[in-house]
Amino acid sequence: MLLADEFFLLAHHDVTGRPRLHPRAVGLGLASAVLAELVTVGAVAVDAGQIWVVNPAAPADALGRSAIRLLLDEPEHTALRIWLTVLSERAPTHVAHRLVAGGVVQAEQSRRLLRSRTVYVPVDMNTAAWPWARLSMRLRRGEPLTEPDLFLAGLSVETGLDTYLLDGAPPEASRHLASLLRSLRPDLRSLLRHTGAAVGNAVLSGRA
Repeated sequence: MLLADEFFLLAHHDVTGRPRLHPRAVGLGLASAVLAELVTVGAVAVDAGQIWVVNPAAPADALGRSAIRLLLDEPEHTALRIWLTVLSERAPTHVAHRLVAGGVVQAEQSRRLLRSRTVYVPVDMNTAAWPWARLSMRLRRGEPLTEPDLFLAGLSVETGLDTYLLDGAPPEASRHLASLLRSLRPDLRSLLRHTGAAVGNAVLSGRA
């Protein structure tokens, strides 16, 4: 399962599919995860708050290729924060559709008062809960994390999901995660830092 897929599952209840975060924070987290997918395959580079395409032919799925095309179509815009905002508007629906296609969630219509919205309900609770269970267990045990898992855990911190991830864990688990994050490669650390700032600004502006 790809990084953005796992963040989507972390950010939504593993039974009801309801979001654990405000939609704005979910969107920014998913945008960051999509960009991290592209960074790790060498499609884009991130440095000093800027992002640009370095290998448009790098392996990517349809969502990744769409993000690459957007970046190539607007080469004058390289600010990472701009692209986090742009991608946050479309990433939730696109990642949800990727999970539907993979048979991980199914779309259901939820009506409340006069409004109807789509909720993506997990097909299997154990599959939906696995990202949380895996990260939580390893952090509580003080174990190392793979690079994708470390980014996912860092993204949980920057979006406010760490309280859910480490609920009931001893303080050592948080200290272990902080120590591991210092070893994350600089471009992914930069992406996490700017994601956290974007979420913080959204909260301050009253949009999240």
